[in-house]
Amino acid sequence: MNRDGNHKSFWQDAQKEHHNAKPTVNDFETIIVGAGITGISLAIELQRRGQKCLVLEKNTIGFGTTGGTTAFINNFFDESYDSLISKFGEDKAQTVADHALKTVSIIKNNIERYGIDCDFEESSFYLFSAEKKQDKPLEKILEAHDKLNVETSSTEEFPFDLIPRKVIEIKGQAQFHPLKYITALSDRFEANGGLLLTGTFVKGYERMNDTLKIETDDGEIFTAKHLVWATHIPPGNNRFNLLLAPYRSYALAAKISYKPEGFPQAADIYDAYHYFRYDKKDGEYFLIVGGFDHKTGHEADSEQPFADLVQYTKNHFNINEISEQWSSQYYVPADGLPYIGKMPGEEHVYIATGYNGNGITWGTLASHVLADLIQNKDNELADIVSPSRIEIKASAASALKENSDAVFQLVKDQLLAGKSAELNEIANGEGKVIEFKGKKVAAYRNDEGNISFLSAVCPHMGCTVKFNTAEKSWDCPCHGSRFDLEGNVLNIPATTGLDKI
Repeated sequence: MNRDGNHKSFWQDAQKEHHNAKPTVNDFETIIVGAGITGISLAIELQRRGQKCLVLEKNTIGFGTTGGTTAFINNFFDESYDSLISKFGEDKAQTVADHALKTVSIIKNNIERYGIDCDFEESSFYLFSAEKKQDKPLEKILEAHDKLNVETSSTEEFPFDLIPRKVIEIKGQAQFHPLKYITALSDRFEANGGLLLTGTFVKGYERMNDTLKIETDDGEIFTAKHLVWATHIPPGNNRFNLLLAPYRSYALAAKISYKPEGFPQAADIYDAYHYFRYDKKDGEYFLIVGGFDHKTGHEADSEQPFADLVQYTKNHFNINEISEQWSSQYYVPADGLPYIGKMPGEEHVYIATGYNGNGITWGTLASHVLADLIQNKDNELADIVSPSRIEIKASAASALKENSDAVFQLVKDQLLAGKSAELNEIANGEGKVIEFKGKKVAAYRNDEGNISFLSAVCPHMGCTVKFNTAEKSWDCPCHGSRFDLEGNVLNIPATTGLDKI
């Protein structure tokens, strides 16, 4: 498993084995935990500014959401600009837009500076309504883009098979191969003297005056002035368990027999929207389609979203065959904007989380926000996305709505006795939570018929995990922690795995 899911993503062919160099020093200016788009982009940016950095990754480069993205580079977000204007005011929305407009150039500059071959293509994005009730929201988005100088216009053109009602074209977008990009950045980071250690889990850290001491699972001790959690969500119990809601999104890549004109992108504006774009690999053209999102651990049949996505694709597009399908995790922030900056209540500890479905854009912007904060430089976006911001009106209702179910799951799992499942009801390749001697047990039967047992209690806050048939994982419905069949952590906030029985 080279990523945090059982399914192979479209990008994994480009993964290569990373060989750790032996550390020659143990003291650094900044230690970054996580080797995804945020961690690697930050490492190369800080190095470019003259800092000595260490990157620690529990698994492999791009193991998390970066390896399961659909790789849109956009200057707008799932939280539309009309919504941001309503919540934060036009001035702050303008600041967000101004920085978002820089994303493509930041990535393009890295590609040119370091000579990276990562299938980078510039394009337009077509946002459309599929039903009459979506026409007005689309008009509001267009009006907001006009206010904030995001180059957008109504159009009659639509470069995909399905027939929309109304369409707006948002110019200045791009796409690339995410693993080729971050792998090339990491190679240059190491070639220039940076240290990156994969297969290295951070057990914890402690403060010693102005220095942070970080301990890894192999007993190695490193020190630094600054620590950055580039892990998609900070580990452990903290306020972000309330301010973030974990979701899974589904994607597929389908071969097509025709050559598209360029590499346009598109999405509708359903609540659970669908998004798609073209790509090319090994001389063949593909259509990448995503959607059918749901909260992590809340889908009774985790194979159904894949089936729904396949059916949607076949209904609306002319495809030959589906080559890959995969799912990935993301976190929805309470007020629509991510949390990038200093960890509240801690000095020299930073986080970057809550990217919604815009991880490539926010991960790239985070590298500049965090680099500026670490170097005590002004960054006007930093104040708006600060993890310590208080936007009660914007976030309170959303946080309560998203997390009331997590509270319900926690109470139900701890106080109510679940219905027992007999072992002989578990089919090969399936898992169930059963009651055994008053304890909740996660039982999995492999393809050979052998059963293994884990504690079904998530070590994060005590919720009961549920089996994800599609990804062959145990998922927590409260805060999105995920575990493989051996009980090892796939996705935090849990920092320890499920106990083996």
